[in-house]
Amino acid sequence: MMHRGQIVEKIVRKTGYSLTKLAERLDVSRNTLYNRFNNANLGYRFIMEVGNVIHYDFTLDFPEMKKQPDLIGENGVFTPGREDRSADLWRLEGKYANLLEKYTKLLGILVKVANENELHALKQEIIDLIEKDAISDYKKNL
Repeated sequence: MMHRGQIVEKIVRKTGYSLTKLAERLDVSRNTLYNRFNNANLGYRFIMEVGNVIHYDFTLDFPEMKKQPDLIGENGVFTPGREDRSADLWRLEGKYANLLEKYTKLLGILVKVANENELHALKQEIIDLIEKDAISDYKKNL
């Protein structure tokens, strides 16, 4: 049997949302929040409240929630068609993060190969590319 509390806690931590902020937004203490995460049968209403705060659709992890009409409504996270977009965004974010890690690793390998083979021009092009990306990212964040 799946442990709902642990699943919810894992997802909250993965999103990087502060547990202190989450507890404040849910109007509970941090201790209460941890106690809820220790509950294997954590209630779906609380799970939906957490999802609303962290902007995550827990019906992806607990599809049986869709069958409970009292959870789905104006205040519920689930609306027809939205779960597909939310799931797509989460998958896309994961793919993007994975791609960024591979890109960074590849650049590191290229610099190492350029150093070992005294390919100074290639090394300089890679360094220029990295610096250009860093400058571009910096300007976007201004």
